[in-house]
Amino acid sequence: MVDKKLETIKFEYKILPSYNSYAVSGAHGGLSASGEVVVNFFHERGPVPKKQEYQIRNGQIQEPPIFEEKKDAIIRDVLFGVSMSPSTARSLANWLNDKADLYDEKLSQQEIEAGKK
Repeated sequence: MVDKKLETIKFEYKILPSYNSYAVSGAHGGLSASGEVVVNFFHERGPVPKKQEYQIRNGQIQEPPIFEEKKDAIIRDVLFGVSMSPSTARSLANWLNDKADLYDEKLSQQEIEAGKK
């Protein structure tokens, strides 16, 4: 019998000092001129007021403000963008779907276990 050694490859992950973790609400993007998939991730939030004015009674600020200047829009702060080959985009999409499915399975199991109590 011939003993065939399986071919392997090792990866080592190094976290750079510039590494950041972001909470994202969504993404916007498309294809670049060279055919790469471009994704810009954003976080959605309400506008921060540019100015506010409050009444003061007995040394205490009274809520709500009597005047507020702010944009009348939802703000999408674009945090970062990535570009990748279509093959990498498909692989990433499959990986994300697998993680979302795992979440659904765990949530369903927790609901089943909660119903037994």
